Amino acid sequence: MIDNSKLTAIIHLIEHFGYDNIELLKELSGVKNVEDYINFLEEKKVRVSPSPNFKRIGLTFYHTVIDLNRKLNLVDFYYLLNGFPIGILRDVVVANKVILDILFPSGKWAFIQILDYLRDEAGLINDYKVYMEYEREVYSINYEKFNFNELKFYDNFILDKPREPIYLRYLEDDFKPDWYDVVMIGKRQEGVNLTFEQIAKALGISVDEVKNHYYDHVIGKSLIDAFYVYIGKYDYRITLIMNTVKKEVAKELTRIPTLMRISYLHNDKIYALVVGQNHVLLDILSFINKLSYDYDFTYDVFIHPLNPFREYTVTASLPYEHFSKDGKWEISLEEMMNNMKKALVNVLKRE
Repeated sequence: MIDNSKLTAIIHLIEHFGYDNIELLKELSGVKNVEDYINFLEEKKVRVSPSPNFKRIGLTFYHTVIDLNRKLNLVDFYYLLNGFPIGILRDVVVANKVILDILFPSGKWAFIQILDYLRDEAGLINDYKVYMEYEREVYSINYEKFNFNELKFYDNFILDKPREPIYLRYLEDDFKPDWYDVVMIGKRQEGVNLTFEQIAKALGISVDEVKNHYYDHVIGKSLIDAFYVYIGKYDYRITLIMNTVKKEVAKELTRIPTLMRISYLHNDKIYALVVGQNHVLLDILSFINKLSYDYDFTYDVFIHPLNPFREYTVTASLPYEHFSKDGKWEISLEEMMNNMKKALVNVLKRE
């Protein structure tokens, strides 16, 4: 018999530590039959994915809003920008509006020249705006109002009070991740629930070496912020851009149980990532609208259905292909331009 209070407690621990170490979950939760709860979650096709700590890995997050001039497939942006976008999102309402979430080596801006070329020379985009993230808060999906049997959130699922972000141990030391650390995180983003054995095979090292990197570096050195735990089917992703940086607004927004991230952007904006199921969409949008009225701010909201596949949403792992064996992010403007022009030829051939 599955006890919902124990189940939510175990999910909370998984969000902090992953679910590779059953003994740790058993010790911290006090639940002796943790295996039964893990089996229950696996029967429900749980997906556990790491949220990388970009700063610790040497990356900066950029939120980009693009007005298209000509129709492009979303995946085209992945190749035109050399694999640096981790989210490519088309709005379901405004057809020419595309959102790019870009990870780029800190202190470098070569992707801006690519966007300029696509606008000024290729004529693929009409205009774009780039916002750099300077602070972020990561939130776990809250399953307080979730039916684990039907795998659906209850109606009227907005929480009564705000949530707290996930705070993992944060280090300010000068630790630099190595190639195995970064690739391991990327592989786990690509193949949700990959086992240590599968990762070892992909990296060409032993399972013990994988575990050492994972526990000593990835977890021990705070290379990830948290683990996202997905249960049930989600129908869309929401991009919310608010023209305010008031902390009280962000705090109230966390009453949406499926809010996963809040990014504070330069240019005095807050970017929020929310996922959801179809039957709660109106609840989410109505709540956002009420907040804007109560706190007197304007906002833009974009909705990205998760299906049909790659029509509105394309996601990718962190760009570990550009991380060298000697532990550096390596990319030059010349290389990016050459790769972009090769990809551009294929795009233009379709027209």
